[in-house]
Amino acid sequence: MEQSPCVRICTLNEDKLCIGCGRNIEEIKNWTTFSDDCKNTVKSQLKGRLSEILEKMRAKRLQP
Repeated sequence: MEQSPCVRICTLNEDKLCIGCGRNIEEIKNWTTFSDDCKNTVKSQLKGRLSEILEKMRAKRLQP
């Protein structure tokens, strides 16, 4: 069984993605029912999502 990517930050941004793990609310809610293949697919997308989240947070912080 694939371990959850949760890092216990659990805060959704304006794009409805968790700023801690990068999952959307549906992925978080349904994680335990996903197949291992589905979990692996989601996990493969998380690094990119987290990079985008961080980039948006930095840009927002730099706004006057």
